[in-house]
Amino acid sequence: MKQLNAAVFLLSLMIAGCAAQQPRIPAEEIRGRANRAFDELKAEEARHGAVPRETKREGVKGSSDTKPKGIVKVTQGKKPDWVNGESAQYPSSEYLIGVGYGSDRRSAEDNARSEIAKIFYSKVDSETRIYQEYLQTTSKGRSVQTESLDIEQITEVSTQKVLSGVRISQVYQEIKPDPIFYALAVLDRHQSTARLQHKIHELDRGIQRLLTNAAGEEDVIMKIRYLKESVHKHILREAYNAELRIVSQSGRGIPSPIHFTQIKSQLNALLLKDFLVGLSIKGMRAEEIRESLVQGLNQQGFCVSEDLSRANVVVRATIEIKPLDRGRSEWKYVQWRTHLDLADQRGGVVFGSVDETGREGHTSLFGAEERALRKIRKALATNIAREMTQYIFSR
Repeated sequence: MKQLNAAVFLLSLMIAGCAAQQPRIPAEEIRGRANRAFDELKAEEARHGAVPRETKREGVKGSSDTKPKGIVKVTQGKKPDWVNGESAQYPSSEYLIGVGYGSDRRSAEDNARSEIAKIFYSKVDSETRIYQEYLQTTSKGRSVQTESLDIEQITEVSTQKVLSGVRISQVYQEIKPDPIFYALAVLDRHQSTARLQHKIHELDRGIQRLLTNAAGEEDVIMKIRYLKESVHKHILREAYNAELRIVSQSGRGIPSPIHFTQIKSQLNALLLKDFLVGLSIKGMRAEEIRESLVQGLNQQGFCVSEDLSRANVVVRATIEIKPLDRGRSEWKYVQWRTHLDLADQRGGVVFGSVDETGREGHTSLFGAEERALRKIRKALATNIAREMTQYIFSR
């Protein structure tokens, strides 16, 4: 499974009502995703030596003949009914079908598969995109930015599961007026329903285990990691559930035993109340820099503790600002350097170390120092937030 991007992410309290505001993805992009999904499925089958199998429903619902049938033969002559999008052999109550055409057989088959994939990508993308900024916590005017999920990745991961059941059932070639191939892709609703139900129940059990682990964990950072992983699984679960509503004959999914807001509220409380940052700043104008960092980190949702012994993460920074002799009396320059270490207070592990340097100029030495201070404050706040986010939310 692809790793989710470990970028800085927002905890959002505005999940409800967001779906209607999300733009619909273009048909060309959906087709591109569908083609990539099938390319990856083919590569996966090749790696594991999988043999394509054709299945045929028998008299008992849900049973299938999995004996390899070989390549589907190309038929000619009278145009079959499915070319126009309806098939008596594969009724919509039991199958999803996709019809594709092209100048050669391969393109027709790929297009047929893509037609089915488009159904899922459109639905799943619209229903999971409400989580794009799924964790924006706001408290007393502060927002904490954490990790942004790559919704496209989640959609592809979930949709590949159901697309693995798509098969080419029939291929037809029209000779006149110009040669053209038609292909029929089918997806058995009953089989796909069983696959998706299994994955959803599996994820529900995984989410419950993570929440149990979080409840019994004393380390705040580990609690956050358990909850963050449960959020990921919950969103993946909802992607599977959206697909289940498409394939199931009832059109219904499986209600989640744990609501997303339950997980979100726990994570909110930890990030805004229990996760504390300690600052130890040394060097030139250290107190000014510390005050600005407290303000900057508060704006990003991090709580700064005056007592370093209570902090979960301690930030130690050294600041140096010194004049540069450039030989020009009308313009003054300063060279600035910062060294930053971030350590997990509980284990004493240094998980981040950053060195920044720069040069600033002004008509006065004081003005040059002020410019340097602004750069230092911005560089430190950005690096601290990034390093802490990557550490506490790493999987």
